[in-house]
Amino acid sequence: MFPLDATSIDKSLPVPVSTQLHGLLSYILSHGDMAYGTKLPSVRQLAADLNIAPMTVSQVYQDLRDAGLIEMKRGLGAFTARDPHARLHEDQPINALRADIDELLGKAEHLGVSPMALLSMVTAQVQMRKPRSGLNIVFVGLFPGPTRDYVEEIKRVLAADDQVRMIMLEQLKASPEAREQCARADVVLTFVHREMEVQALVPEARLLALRFIPSEKTRQALASLDPRTKIAAVTHFKDFIAIMRPSIREFAPHVAEIRVTWSSAPDLNQTIAECDVVIFATGADEVAGLARPGMRCFEYRHSPDQGALENVLVPYLAHLRRSKTGEVEKEPTGALVS
Repeated sequence: MFPLDATSIDKSLPVPVSTQLHGLLSYILSHGDMAYGTKLPSVRQLAADLNIAPMTVSQVYQDLRDAGLIEMKRGLGAFTARDPHARLHEDQPINALRADIDELLGKAEHLGVSPMALLSMVTAQVQMRKPRSGLNIVFVGLFPGPTRDYVEEIKRVLAADDQVRMIMLEQLKASPEAREQCARADVVLTFVHREMEVQALVPEARLLALRFIPSEKTRQALASLDPRTKIAAVTHFKDFIAIMRPSIREFAPHVAEIRVTWSSAPDLNQTIAECDVVIFATGADEVAGLARPGMRCFEYRHSPDQGALENVLVPYLAHLRRSKTGEVEKEPTGALVS
């Protein structure tokens, strides 16, 4: 994840410094790989590093605490409140089977049975032993098009009889019916930085926040840019304007000139006209229509972190399935951390 320094905040932008810092830190905490309990810079240290007022940093830290992204410990400072690599605790029942699974794999290899054939045999045996219980899953997204893509990626780790419904955050805010659908769902999925907002709208919902990372296609597109390229980086949300430059430089450190703006900025057309490439954040798709013919233009797209899907979502859904068939009664510990 990109570092924080004096270049992280652009005071020339008509966007408050506090808004830029909040978006920058919430992005790092939601999409980065900082382990749970990592100590953040002190208020004074971060203020000095960014050349901004300590009061601004203090208020942003309080807002991040209220959003559930950091913990404040009196006399000690601020710490990350999430572990993006969290797995089920080692004392979970499934871990007691690891040695047996390893032995079974070894026996299958000795007999010339491929892992895929063995998997098919186990799956068939499971289906014969007990009834399947499909899950009712809701994904709360921000924009319909990207959300459909996210859901398709998530479906790869779901059972065939699981059902996934998409609900946009704005729809959730406006519609009692949408909130009721979330309340009735077996689990509601959303982004880490939107978890507290969704939970406040539907307090009774069983919520699981998933970590998202820059997609492989985005990383490849950034790495392929010519060093002489002049980039217009456009975001839909002013809150996240500060993350555009460092996010691009993380995968295109060789590109020197990056101009950042937002999709409704008065100088948007001029910024694009003066650049060679347009990179827009998800949700600012209309910007693509402003690029001149032949101008390279692509989306900075995120995708669900496969580690979170495999190590957090899959075990948790397995627990829910067992719960629906009466095999377990308690919520799993440690499964809701993304």
